[in-house]
Amino acid sequence: MTDNSSLDKKLELLKNFTACDVADALLRLNHPLGGYLPNIVMFSPEYQSGDTKLVGPVYTVKIVPKSDTTSPKLATSYADTIPSGNVVFLSAPPDSINAVWGGLMNTRAKILGAKGVVVDGRIRDLEELRSDGIPVFARATSVLSAKEFTRPTALNVPIILNGNHDPPIKINPDDIIFADLDGIVCIPKDLLEQVLDSCEKHVAMDKNLKNALYEGITLTEAKSIHRKE
Repeated sequence: MTDNSSLDKKLELLKNFTACDVADALLRLNHPLGGYLPNIVMFSPEYQSGDTKLVGPVYTVKIVPKSDTTSPKLATSYADTIPSGNVVFLSAPPDSINAVWGGLMNTRAKILGAKGVVVDGRIRDLEELRSDGIPVFARATSVLSAKEFTRPTALNVPIILNGNHDPPIKINPDDIIFADLDGIVCIPKDLLEQVLDSCEKHVAMDKNLKNALYEGITLTEAKSIHRKE
């Protein structure tokens, strides 16, 4: 079995759970904030509705202000570099008023086989994004294009999530994104197997706990019986 097929199998197993399950597992593993990436929500294929799950390894794109004259410039469109099977993660400058992702880039990403897109910043062309059907998560929308405001500078590099988080939230290439209706979580790639084991164990516990509640047992009693850490 190849490494890729092994990863694909693990990602399929991960889809049996929720972002909340994954965050709980990461907290049990003492990962800061349970891997949660706050204030980023689902905009496509629906706005915070439905059973969409976005699961896959991260491919990062770092964006800088157009006024930045020191950071490198890309020779080609980053939308043409997206690896099949990955989740595109764009890191926009803090408080950017413009969108850094839109319809044409989304269509190119879909054609190349991207599983979805996460934007630490703003997006636009919602009708186009939703017609493409791939999951897109972002902080907000904007009617402004990036042309006059921002530009890409680096691909598949470590990035830091916007916001005053302590400790800072780091997203590394090939970390695993898990996003659904509840929110978005970043799983360090070396913790994936432990997260799966923890999710399987504790989700089974909670299923038994819920069944006990339907049988008339109090929550306190049910927890003492079924939620063994």
